[in-house]
Amino acid sequence: MPKGVPLMVTESSLSAGLTGPMSQIMGGLWLADSVGSFFEGGGSAYYHSPIQPETTENTCEGWASWSNFVADRDYNITGYTAFYWAAHMVNLEWVAHRSGVHQMFPSRVDIKDSEGNMLVTTYAVHRPDGSWSLMLVNRDESNAHTVRVVFDDSKHKQTGWFAGPVAFVTFGSEQYVWKDNGPDSHADPDGPPVGRAVEGGPKSAYTLPKGSITVLRGRVQLGGQSSQRD
Repeated sequence: MPKGVPLMVTESSLSAGLTGPMSQIMGGLWLADSVGSFFEGGGSAYYHSPIQPETTENTCEGWASWSNFVADRDYNITGYTAFYWAAHMVNLEWVAHRSGVHQMFPSRVDIKDSEGNMLVTTYAVHRPDGSWSLMLVNRDESNAHTVRVVFDDSKHKQTGWFAGPVAFVTFGSEQYVWKDNGPDSHADPDGPPVGRAVEGGPKSAYTLPKGSITVLRGRVQLGGQSSQRD
């Protein structure tokens, strides 16, 4: 597209047709990756759809819902889907609504499987309050992975790291399991995300649970000599 043309996703979901993985943890991991990669690529607006309450329906890959919500036949909300909790992580943990303009920066994690597929993805924003927020998606539904975080200030040729208390918030397969039970399909457990404060520092390591979306949020201290971007 010519420069200056706004890029918008006006309606998006995991598949054009309803399928079982939509309501499994994979659906949430996909949504976080889809939103993060779109904005990192220069996107200006993203709308996931549908979000209104929907009933569960049978598919060739198991029972599932299009929606952020699980609802009965009268559309009364009875629970939440992985889409809902992933949207919570994006909109309430990674970024802050109505707080001002967020700046997005490139980031990477070098964790791959034996075939070279990325197991962990990362999306970095500088929030209006001056803090930095990383959303890390551990696509590996079988194993946790540990990362260290380095910030590279190429302009001043310095590296940095999270300093002081760091907010660690995660949602994944330990907080959400979809139970395929016909018309009564639902999640159990059904969230919410869990969070705690951890200490930052140049040697700090952060373990990402298997099949999870994790947000690290805090202040950055510069001090090392720049060598590469992480």
